Amino acid sequence: MSRFSAPSRSLILLAVAFVALWLLPDIAAWLEYEPDDAWARVRSGGVIRFATDASYHPFEGVGSDGVFYGLDIDIAREIARRIGARAEFVNAGMDVLYDVLRVGQADASISALPVDPARGGQWVYTRPYFDAGLVLVTRPESRLADADDLAGRVVAVALGSDGDAWLRKARRQSSAITPELFDSLQEALQAVDEGRADAAIIDGVTARQRLSTRIGDLRVAAQLTSEPYAIAVWGQNTELLAAIDGALSDMEADGTLARIVDDWMRK
Repeated sequence: MSRFSAPSRSLILLAVAFVALWLLPDIAAWLEYEPDDAWARVRSGGVIRFATDASYHPFEGVGSDGVFYGLDIDIAREIARRIGARAEFVNAGMDVLYDVLRVGQADASISALPVDPARGGQWVYTRPYFDAGLVLVTRPESRLADADDLAGRVVAVALGSDGDAWLRKARRQSSAITPELFDSLQEALQAVDEGRADAAIIDGVTARQRLSTRIGDLRVAAQLTSEPYAIAVWGQNTELLAAIDGALSDMEADGTLARIVDDWMRK
């Protein structure tokens, strides 16, 4: 014979159903939760694997001895040190730098990667560590401060460059800008240095590489566009992302990041 009468069983079932409904959000969240396997692996093994396309000086390269070098490599090694791990590198083509994260062949990708909003969700980015966008380069005494000051000025660009495209678009808004086209960025900068042009428009990488040691006393007067470089991780690896972001933030605060960038931009 049953220990409970029919009314009692009904009350028990009703109570169970009520508790289940009350716990349902927590149960659903638990079922959807996926642990950060990459961060757990880094913590347990003491190694973080960075994917990089080692063919873009000064950001990354690999010697005949198999040793990786470059701006990104130094940043990755310093991040690894700060999170208590050792950096290892996976040489991957630019077209697979995201896929290797999805399948777990690497924990993060650092390879002068421009932030791509279209990849949001499946992949996530750290804080930017470099901006390769277009800049306005002038002589030290110039009063040019932004794009609005270019009317009536001679502006040098390399033919076919991003700066050339930007200038063509700007001239549709202000035909008073006089373009000077050159075969190379070096020639465009030289024209500014020699007073044959008031300003040049070049990318941030070239500006950082060439201005400090090679072209007179030219300076960056304004940032015209933004193309931030950041480190990518698989979207579910939120703990790993937070650890890398924290290390980058500390490196920016104590000057380590700026020192690494400056060192490699001069090479």
